[in-house]
Amino acid sequence: MNAAAKISTGEVLYFVHADTRPLPSFSEDINSSISNGHLAGCYRYQFDSENYLLKINSWFTRFNGLFSGGGDQTLFVKKTFFEDLNGFDEEYTIMEDFDLVRRIREKTKFLIIPKSIKVSARKYENNSWLRVQLTNLVVFIYFLSNKQASKIKILYCSLLNHRKK
Repeated sequence: MNAAAKISTGEVLYFVHADTRPLPSFSEDINSSISNGHLAGCYRYQFDSENYLLKINSWFTRFNGLFSGGGDQTLFVKKTFFEDLNGFDEEYTIMEDFDLVRRIREKTKFLIIPKSIKVSARKYENNSWLRVQLTNLVVFIYFLSNKQASKIKILYCSLLNHRKK
Protein backbone atom coordinates (compact mmCIF):
# COMPACT_ATOMS: atom_id res chain seq x y z
CA MET A 1 0.00 0.00 0.00
CA ASN A 2 2.89 2.34 0.72
CA ALA A 3 4.39 1.59 -2.70
CA ALA A 4 1.11 2.43 -4.41
CA ALA A 5 0.73 5.60 -2.34
CA LYS A 6 4.23 6.68 -3.29
CA ILE A 7 3.56 6.55 -7.04
CA SER A 8 0.02 7.92 -6.76
CA THR A 9 -0.45 11.30 -8.41
CA GLY A 10 -3.70 12.16 -6.67
CA GLU A 11 -4.17 14.38 -3.64
CA VAL A 12 -6.28 11.80 -1.79
CA LEU A 13 -5.55 8.12 -1.25
CA TYR A 14 -8.34 5.55 -1.00
CA PHE A 15 -7.35 2.14 0.32
CA VAL A 16 -9.88 -0.59 -0.43
CA HIS A 17 -9.71 -4.06 1.10
CA ALA A 18 -10.16 -6.86 -1.42
CA ASP A 19 -13.31 -8.10 0.32
CA THR A 20 -15.16 -4.77 0.12
CA ARG A 21 -17.18 -3.03 -2.55
CA PRO A 22 -16.95 0.77 -2.61
CA LEU A 23 -20.03 2.83 -3.23
CA PRO A 24 -20.51 4.39 -6.68
CA SER A 25 -20.50 7.78 -4.90
CA PHE A 26 -17.14 7.22 -3.16
CA SER A 27 -15.33 9.93 -5.11
CA GLU A 28 -17.96 12.59 -4.36
CA ASP A 29 -18.28 11.47 -0.71
CA ILE A 30 -14.55 11.59 -0.07
CA ASN A 31 -14.00 14.87 -1.94
CA SER A 32 -16.83 16.43 0.06
CA SER A 33 -15.29 15.17 3.31
CA ILE A 34 -11.89 16.58 2.36
CA SER A 35 -13.52 19.90 1.35
CA ASN A 36 -15.11 20.03 4.80
CA GLY A 37 -11.69 19.83 6.44
CA HIS A 38 -11.40 16.11 7.17
CA LEU A 39 -7.99 14.63 6.45
CA ALA A 40 -8.95 10.96 6.87
CA GLY A 41 -11.86 8.65 7.41
CA CYS A 42 -13.83 5.61 6.39
CA TYR A 43 -17.35 4.44 5.72
CA ARG A 44 -19.69 2.44 7.86
CA TYR A 45 -20.16 -1.04 6.50
CA GLN A 46 -22.63 -3.86 6.19
CA PHE A 47 -22.04 -7.47 5.32
CA ASP A 48 -23.38 -9.22 2.25
CA SER A 49 -25.31 -11.55 4.54
CA GLU A 50 -28.68 -11.71 6.23
CA ASN A 51 -27.13 -13.15 9.40
CA TYR A 52 -28.54 -11.14 12.30
CA LEU A 53 -25.26 -11.22 14.23
CA LEU A 54 -23.49 -9.63 11.28
CA LYS A 55 -26.23 -7.03 11.09
CA ILE A 56 -25.44 -6.17 14.71
CA ASN A 57 -21.72 -5.95 13.87
CA SER A 58 -22.57 -3.63 10.98
CA TRP A 59 -24.72 -1.40 13.18
CA PHE A 60 -21.75 -0.72 15.46
CA THR A 61 -19.63 0.60 12.58
CA ARG A 62 -21.46 3.92 12.83
CA PHE A 63 -19.63 4.74 16.06
CA ASN A 64 -16.27 6.46 15.96
CA GLY A 65 -14.37 4.68 18.68
CA LEU A 66 -11.49 2.39 19.45
CA PHE A 67 -12.63 -0.35 17.05
CA SER A 68 -13.47 1.87 14.07
CA GLY A 69 -11.21 2.52 11.14
CA GLY A 70 -9.78 -0.92 10.70
CA GLY A 71 -10.63 -4.38 9.59
CA ASP A 72 -12.86 -5.17 6.64
CA GLN A 73 -13.39 -1.77 5.12
CA THR A 74 -11.97 1.14 3.15
CA LEU A 75 -9.91 4.10 4.30
CA PHE A 76 -9.36 7.52 2.75
CA VAL A 77 -6.58 9.91 3.70
CA LYS A 78 -5.18 13.08 2.21
CA LYS A 79 -1.85 12.14 0.60
CA THR A 80 0.24 14.87 2.25
CA PHE A 81 -1.13 13.85 5.65
CA PHE A 82 -0.41 10.18 4.91
CA GLU A 83 3.17 11.14 4.04
CA ASP A 84 3.48 13.20 7.25
CA LEU A 85 2.45 10.06 9.15
CA ASN A 86 5.09 8.02 7.26
CA GLY A 87 2.36 5.83 5.78
CA PHE A 88 1.59 2.34 6.93
CA ASP A 89 4.00 0.68 9.32
CA GLU A 90 5.30 -2.13 7.12
CA GLU A 91 5.98 -4.34 10.13
CA TYR A 92 2.21 -4.96 10.24
CA THR A 93 0.45 -7.24 7.80
CA ILE A 94 -2.49 -7.58 10.19
CA MET A 95 -3.68 -4.49 12.12
CA GLU A 96 -1.80 -2.09 9.83
CA ASP A 97 -4.97 -0.04 9.36
CA PHE A 98 -5.65 0.17 13.11
CA ASP A 99 -2.08 1.35 13.60
CA LEU A 100 -2.47 4.06 10.95
CA VAL A 101 -5.85 5.18 12.29
CA ARG A 102 -4.41 5.36 15.82
CA ARG A 103 -1.72 7.72 14.50
CA ILE A 104 -4.31 9.71 12.52
CA ARG A 105 -6.36 10.22 15.69
CA GLU A 106 -3.32 11.56 17.51
CA LYS A 107 -3.20 14.42 14.96
CA THR A 108 -6.78 15.07 13.84
CA LYS A 109 -10.40 13.97 13.96
CA PHE A 110 -11.19 10.73 12.13
CA LEU A 111 -14.42 10.79 10.10
CA ILE A 112 -16.92 8.01 9.54
CA ILE A 113 -18.97 8.81 6.44
CA PRO A 114 -22.62 7.97 7.23
CA LYS A 115 -23.06 5.60 4.29
CA SER A 116 -22.33 1.87 4.17
CA ILE A 117 -20.04 -0.10 1.90
CA LYS A 118 -20.59 -3.85 1.39
CA VAL A 119 -18.19 -6.31 2.98
CA SER A 120 -17.92 -10.01 2.24
CA ALA A 121 -19.12 -12.30 5.03
CA ARG A 122 -16.87 -15.11 3.77
CA LYS A 123 -14.59 -15.05 6.82
CA TYR A 124 -17.63 -15.59 9.06
CA GLU A 125 -19.05 -18.28 6.77
CA ASN A 126 -15.72 -20.17 6.77
CA ASN A 127 -15.47 -20.00 10.53
CA SER A 128 -18.24 -18.94 12.88
CA TRP A 129 -19.36 -15.58 14.16
CA LEU A 130 -18.06 -16.43 17.63
CA ARG A 131 -14.71 -17.70 16.40
CA VAL A 132 -14.09 -14.56 14.33
CA GLN A 133 -15.17 -12.28 17.18
CA LEU A 134 -12.92 -14.04 19.70
CA THR A 135 -10.01 -14.02 17.25
CA ASN A 136 -10.49 -10.31 16.60
CA LEU A 137 -10.62 -9.63 20.33
CA VAL A 138 -7.44 -11.57 21.09
CA VAL A 139 -5.58 -10.02 18.16
CA PHE A 140 -6.74 -6.54 19.17
CA ILE A 141 -5.52 -7.12 22.73
CA TYR A 142 -2.15 -8.19 21.31
CA PHE A 143 -2.08 -5.04 19.20
CA LEU A 144 -2.96 -2.75 22.12
CA SER A 145 -0.33 -4.53 24.22
CA ASN A 146 2.29 -3.64 21.59
CA LYS A 147 3.08 -7.26 20.79
CA GLN A 148 5.39 -7.87 17.86
CA ALA A 149 3.58 -7.48 14.52
CA SER A 150 4.85 -10.87 13.32
CA LYS A 151 3.38 -12.56 16.42
CA ILE A 152 0.03 -10.89 15.79
CA LYS A 153 -0.03 -12.24 12.24
CA ILE A 154 0.93 -15.77 13.31
CA LEU A 155 -1.77 -15.76 15.99
CA TYR A 156 -4.44 -14.44 13.62
CA CYS A 157 -3.62 -16.95 10.89
CA SER A 158 -3.56 -19.83 13.35
CA LEU A 159 -6.98 -19.04 14.81
CA LEU A 160 -9.02 -18.68 11.61
CA ASN A 161 -9.70 -20.88 8.63
CA HIS A 162 -8.85 -18.78 5.58
CA ARG A 163 -9.70 -21.41 2.98
CA LYS A 164 -13.04 -21.56 1.28
CA LYS A 165 -15.22 -24.45 2.45
